[in-house]
Amino acid sequence: HLLYAQQWSFLGSIFTPSEAGKYYSYIAGLSSVTSMIAGASVSKLVDKLGLPGLLGMAALSLTCTLLLADWAYSLSEKHGFDPSKELEKLSKQKKSQRKANEEKLQSSSTDFASSQQTNNSLFHQIRHSISLFQRVPILGALFFEALSFQCLSTILNTCLVTQLKDAVPDDAQRAAWTGNFYACVNGLSTMFQFFLMPILNQSMEPKLLWRWMPILPLLCGVARFLPTSFTPNSFVTTSSSSALYTVAISFLAAKTMDYSLRGVLAEMAYVPLSFESRFKGKEIIAVFANRFGKSGMAFILSGLHFAGGGGAGLSGLTLFVTLGWLTSAVSLSKLIPSKSEAERLVAERNSSSNKEKNISSSDADDEHKK
Repeated sequence: HLLYAQQWSFLGSIFTPSEAGKYYSYIAGLSSVTSMIAGASVSKLVDKLGLPGLLGMAALSLTCTLLLADWAYSLSEKHGFDPSKELEKLSKQKKSQRKANEEKLQSSSTDFASSQQTNNSLFHQIRHSISLFQRVPILGALFFEALSFQCLSTILNTCLVTQLKDAVPDDAQRAAWTGNFYACVNGLSTMFQFFLMPILNQSMEPKLLWRWMPILPLLCGVARFLPTSFTPNSFVTTSSSSALYTVAISFLAAKTMDYSLRGVLAEMAYVPLSFESRFKGKEIIAVFANRFGKSGMAFILSGLHFAGGGGAGLSGLTLFVTLGWLTSAVSLSKLIPSKSEAERLVAERNSSSNKEKNISSSDADDEHKK
């Protein structure tokens, strides 16, 4: 997952906002197609090659990814973008900060200095992450949006499994139902990525799309609390089958928007940011926020299960978490720049980097002449 996030960060460094809105949906669509093909071929490959052969194919695919990534970085270096130079700038800044900290530590006691040095790596990373999120507020908004969405995805998945077990007691039928459900998710996501998302990216501002995403899961969460007199006879939420389809529609909408819309919008939000925000900040969000949201919600659901003796209170918790996702998405949308502003920020960033390159090249020429 970390390699996947870094690859998207690389794309955000070489694309302009207009190019990202044009090509990101197709890239995500191709990723969904290859994932579908790989998932459908696993059972056949296991029968023919066995688990060792399947692991060998996975290692071969990662090797191909490594070679293609190295080729991409070499091409970007020829055309003006070299991540190693950006990393050198960050390392120089860190060295200057360390020198300043060492000067401060010299005036303190040796015991404090030694203890500070032993904990320097962990505390330095934590302080650096906090300062980065304070300097770039949109990273904090992306962090809480990812956290709230992963909580919602986890609880919807739990609700779906619980309702499916009650409505479909047979294991074979339940497995078939689950396979058809995720086939619909992948099919709808692929259609949206190739046909709908290019139109939306070109015709609408990203901040509006952020605000619209949680609407359908929120409506499905509210529908579970409506009395039977407000719902048609074919959609009564008291029966197990109707409750299953209510949760399934909500989970289907959330996962489809995650694969086709949310992922693309999140990657587009990183494009106008600085190099440190695109790589370091995104690494924190992709690894920590996503994993903590899933594990934290799983811990809460386990506590509710043992305390309440089952799935009591899942409907209310689902609605509460959906409202939290809506709130975080709206807060994030207020910080998302418009298309024209994002283009301006990227143009200023590119012009400043070009000026630095010209200055460094002129200094190198002067030293060569001397």
